[in-house]
Amino acid sequence: MAQPTSFNHRKYSQPASGMIQCRDLYSRSSSISSTSQLPSTPDMQRFISAYITYFHPHLPFLHIPSLNFQAPEYTNHLRVPSGHLNLSSSGVAGGGGCLILSMAAIGALYEFDAASSKELFEASKKMIQLYLEERRKADMSSAVSRSGNTRDNSVHNTPLWLVQAMLLNVIYGHTCGDKTSADIASTHCAALVSLARAAELTQHIDARDLPQDYLNTGLSGGHDTQGQEPDSGAWGQSAFGQPKERKDWLDWKIVEERKRTLFAIFTASCFLVSAYNHAPALTNSEIRLDLPCEEDLWAAESPQAWRKLGGHARSKRTVAFSYALTTLLTAGRRAQSGTNAPSDDPSSSDLRPSTFGCFVLIYALHNYIWETRQRHMGRQWTSRETDAMRAHIEPALRAWQTAWTTNPVHSLERPNPYGAGPLSADSIPLLDLAYVRLFVDLGRCKEAFWQRDWNAMADELARGTDMDNAMDMATDVLDPSIAEEPVPLDVRRDSVASLGVGDLAISQTPTQDRPMQALLGVYRSGQTKREKLLRRAACYAADSFAMSDQLGNTFADFTCRELPLQSAMCTFDCAEVLAEWLTTVQERVGPYLGILGRDDIDLAQAAESMLLEDEDVKLIEKTRDILSSIEQKMQKDVQNSVTSAGMTVLQRLSSVEGGYGCKILLVTSSLLDRASVWPVMKLMALSLESQAMRLKERAENSTMGTTH
Repeated sequence: MAQPTSFNHRKYSQPASGMIQCRDLYSRSSSISSTSQLPSTPDMQRFISAYITYFHPHLPFLHIPSLNFQAPEYTNHLRVPSGHLNLSSSGVAGGGGCLILSMAAIGALYEFDAASSKELFEASKKMIQLYLEERRKADMSSAVSRSGNTRDNSVHNTPLWLVQAMLLNVIYGHTCGDKTSADIASTHCAALVSLARAAELTQHIDARDLPQDYLNTGLSGGHDTQGQEPDSGAWGQSAFGQPKERKDWLDWKIVEERKRTLFAIFTASCFLVSAYNHAPALTNSEIRLDLPCEEDLWAAESPQAWRKLGGHARSKRTVAFSYALTTLLTAGRRAQSGTNAPSDDPSSSDLRPSTFGCFVLIYALHNYIWETRQRHMGRQWTSRETDAMRAHIEPALRAWQTAWTTNPVHSLERPNPYGAGPLSADSIPLLDLAYVRLFVDLGRCKEAFWQRDWNAMADELARGTDMDNAMDMATDVLDPSIAEEPVPLDVRRDSVASLGVGDLAISQTPTQDRPMQALLGVYRSGQTKREKLLRRAACYAADSFAMSDQLGNTFADFTCRELPLQSAMCTFDCAEVLAEWLTTVQERVGPYLGILGRDDIDLAQAAESMLLEDEDVKLIEKTRDILSSIEQKMQKDVQNSVTSAGMTVLQRLSSVEGGYGCKILLVTSSLLDRASVWPVMKLMALSLESQAMRLKERAENSTMGTTH
């Protein structure tokens, strides 16, 4: 695979100049493992470059312009001659190499070097464990000697690079496709949050209150450790400006980097909630920080550039995370009362979060939905409760959409037409996902995916949740803030087009936990309501597919290196929800119409005979158009490809007897299978293929008057 070319096509989050100067960074491997050899320095440079090019823009918590791999914590050997880890007054030193290894492990995935990636991941994991153990000993030593301030010792002994390396390690472990690594990463996620708390990342600390060694981490003041001028092309080592000007920039940088690292941990925690139905490792209420600054300010390559962009003054315009989230969650109440902002701050009429801030807030709304669903105390939800939740959350999602559009560089398009990077578009799949979570609970299905149990996934999707079929009960367990008037089921959300941004991109799906009811046989009134709720969710799924296709944002249009992991997860869930609705309809009408998508069926006549509603017909036709468009793109790809894999997929699709539900899963499976940067995508593809066979069976059974 060719080495990534220049970074000139990316305006934000790119290195100041040149390639990484990695000399003598990897001799340390002997202290990690005697059985494996880390990649060569040129390969490591290539992997780090791939990380910065392909991964960093989607999660920009590292400060690339000042990242200095010649600093002592990256170049010192891990161990002194006695065999002990190299420690300094800050508790841990010389271990920044584990951040390099974690970055390189992810970069190697983008370079399609799976073997090197796995070796780097294992090496970084071992290295992190060494430093966590040394940090534990340092904390115990401080406690026994009662030396200094306990708080300062904790921050001293928790360098930021250690938290960052562990974060990347946790992300890798959850997405590498290996069940054992995923289980370990799940345990490490809680440890990561504990580490972040120990470093006091959940709250703001001024630079002047941080330990001096902490401020010096990663910075050499433009000189190497011997005081000699480094190569002029090395990152972070040119003369950035006058000492005072440079110090102001770097002091601001470390405070902002601490904040961004915490929010990166938060988004990773939220992703695990959505992807696997894990409980949040970091909750909304724990964060006492302002939202991150704008991306152009973060990517400023020098003190002068930073100052010209507004510097400190501009960075202070951000709002507190808690205030922003409250503003969103009270949008419905304010709309009823005619006010624009929370009553405690009437001057803030417009919420204008940064790009990263929008990304954080949509994830926070996912957390809120998940936490709200946990309040049922092990019993079924009632119709009143679910309607109240939707009435509360939908205005919050619309308020988020409005806030997203206030930023003039935000766009659904990839690449961003304003040169602003992909992060604004990355939020949109999560928006659709939030809408779907209001109508379908895939919590048990996600737990089955975590266990690699494809049959259980199919069973949970088929079983559904009759949450609206129960008798209304007292709402004393409801969050009082959501006890509002219910929104009629047929009221659709405002089109994003009305906000001036076209429509939505790839997206969708939920993850919570609720008791699942056994199937009660042939469709009854409660199951009819389930079908309508499923249709509502399927509408969002189909809209996401259609708009992604229109914008060219699908895995059929882009290389797998350009779309973020949450796009794959949302595409995966979109397909499941849409396919389950199609199969649910199929089971109802199969005895009368045959198989939708296989047999020649007059949908208009079916609507006239009351077998299908108009909304059913529209959604079925949209699904047919989606399949046709994706198959056309795949056909073009096959014509330009030297392999026969694509043709095999197309031949399989044309021969599928299971109808639309089966086809949408197989199409999505083929797209995810070729998007092989993250190994977990292969698991998604296998899962969808397995579920497709189950849907085919259900469709065939429906024509014989039997279901499931």
